[in-house]
Amino acid sequence: MEMLQIRRFAIVSTAFWAVLIVGCGLDDSAQVECRCAAGTSLELFKQCRDVEPADRGAADSPFATRLPDCPSGVRLSLLQPTRPEFVLSNIELTFEGFSPIQYQDQLSEDFLFVPDIGDIENFPEVFNVPDNYNVDADVDTLWNRQAEDRYITNLLDRTRFQEPRFLRWYLRLQDERIPADDGLSITFRFPYELEFIERPKEDDAEDATPQIFAVKGRLELVFVTPTEENPVWTIRRWQDFRDRASAKLSWTELRAIFSQ
Repeated sequence: MEMLQIRRFAIVSTAFWAVLIVGCGLDDSAQVECRCAAGTSLELFKQCRDVEPADRGAADSPFATRLPDCPSGVRLSLLQPTRPEFVLSNIELTFEGFSPIQYQDQLSEDFLFVPDIGDIENFPEVFNVPDNYNVDADVDTLWNRQAEDRYITNLLDRTRFQEPRFLRWYLRLQDERIPADDGLSITFRFPYELEFIERPKEDDAEDATPQIFAVKGRLELVFVTPTEENPVWTIRRWQDFRDRASAKLSWTELRAIFSQ
């Protein structure tokens, strides 16, 4: 889980001077767009060594507000995933620390996300639902590990957001846990509520109200471990259920918005 593998790079210069790196992959299959920035790790992204860091404030560049910066390589101090609860704590820490790479470490290689069934129709270009789609089937027909890697890299962009706030996350004494008989998997069910507050832009008025992306709903997570004796828990399946009584976004909508 500590390894970052880079599949391929192609450096493309825009008509302006911002530089794009296509395919700074965050696992063996993912290919994600990101930009060389002042804090980018030159060990991980060697092609950035001879490139002038892109200026996030360059308003003339069409890519200035769309692409996340390539990661810095600075790693957070996380809990060892010997218990599912520790993985949930790590999810929270990686959001607050803007660490998409370490977020991905919390997921299994065959991770899949199951969108809220009512929200799928609002994003046909993202989820591309087949005619025989079954929400209960344990297959990644709509959203797999590669899609998750792309979304989380776009979302955890500290140049766009201030620190995310977890208003409701897993509570041990209140929320549901369903262990499997073999001890190799366990299902958690609990409500979630988060806020992402955008950073003010340089040309915004001092009293301008920053935009807030607020998400709320319920989720079901299935954790797996290869052995009981030496457990290493990861999230295998994440299913979303929107809060129908709330006007806030669901995590399905958040993924769709930041998938591009």
